[in-house]
Amino acid sequence: MAKARKKAATPEPPPMPQVGDKVRPDQSVMVYEISKVHYGGDEVDLHVPGTNLTRFRMPLDRITFVERKPPARTSNPFTDPESVIDAGEVLERIRSVERDNVQRLKDDMAILTKYLMTQGAPKAVIGALEGLSREQHESWKKAVEHIEELLEE
Repeated sequence: MAKARKKAATPEPPPMPQVGDKVRPDQSVMVYEISKVHYGGDEVDLHVPGTNLTRFRMPLDRITFVERKPPARTSNPFTDPESVIDAGEVLERIRSVERDNVQRLKDDMAILTKYLMTQGAPKAVIGALEGLSREQHESWKKAVEHIEELLEE
């Protein structure tokens, strides 16, 4: 009876380089950080943190990894990890921009209304500007409510 051949264990390819991995190119003593991984993952751009020193398109076979970032963990290995955002912080920032924008519009409209009054503009023009101001305020209100609903999902 013939013996079954043992297959040679194929070495597992090294993990893809990631932005932030620390490496040493060639025989350099300086530690660089990967700033970009080019399409295909066989070339990377390197930079020395805290300096302007950059090396472009270094082949992977010419670099030695010093420290690797751990890969992102996902519940499903076939999907990309979803970024986790702080909905409260996002809403706070949006509301802050809304307040600033509405206040700036209100101030600008007040200045423009006073100017138009001194120029003798018809009341319909001033009314149109006030309508624009109300529409902007309502538009912000609707947008913020919609964003709140989307972030709750």
